[in-house]
Amino acid sequence: MSGEDDFFGDGTSADEAPPNNRHGARQVALQALYWEQSAATDSCGALDQLCARFGLAQEVQSFAAELLQCAAEHADELDALAAARVQHWRWERIARIDRLILRLALAEMLFIEEIPVRVSIFEAVELAKS
Repeated sequence: MSGEDDFFGDGTSADEAPPNNRHGARQVALQALYWEQSAATDSCGALDQLCARFGLAQEVQSFAAELLQCAAEHADELDALAAARVQHWRWERIARIDRLILRLALAEMLFIEEIPVRVSIFEAVELAKS
């Protein structure tokens, strides 16, 4: 598979379904956020389309929706929190996808209590590597 088809960095293309687990939910939530930022569309509508397209389990869809809702409701707060800790860079210069990964990770750490912080950090690193 060519590198440009490898959206998730794990050998799958953007046309292949992400895993049907919480990691896949994070991937789909990230795609929906990116879609919203790039195409000025509603992230919830994008999430619904992605979940339907990939046939994700209801539990996965629910987690993705919860994560996306937390990230959307607190976007300004989360971005300000991350931007305040950036050193030797301006927040705006960081790649959009990396800013969105940070927003999702912070939303998960701060607002989804059942997920341990170390898991949120690990998952953010995995998303960034892909």
